[in-house]
Amino acid sequence: MVALAKRWLERAGHSVQHTADGPAALKLLQGDPLPDLLLLDVMLPKVDGFELLRRVRAAPHTQSLPVIMVTSFSRDKDAKRGRELGANDYIVKPLMELDFLKRVEHILKDQ
Repeated sequence: MVALAKRWLERAGHSVQHTADGPAALKLLQGDPLPDLLLLDVMLPKVDGFELLRRVRAAPHTQSLPVIMVTSFSRDKDAKRGRELGANDYIVKPLMELDFLKRVEHILKDQ
């Protein structure tokens, strides 16, 4: 799924960086410049997506970074938790290319 989303985003003209787990994502977010958007899966090794989002929102330099959670968890309580932690959007897999890109563009436009 990551490779597919990456291909769609790159075809749409976006530059994409991928990390394999939560700690690697946190390390990437310590750099400068920050990415324009963080796509975040709930199921990440070592640090799950909810905890990673909590840390992103707690850090002054990333607290306003747009975040879209992309996950297979479709329960309302999971989407609610993601939004309560500060996710800008919550997309449930399987991804559909046009809908996915439209939602990414919407978040990027609002920056």
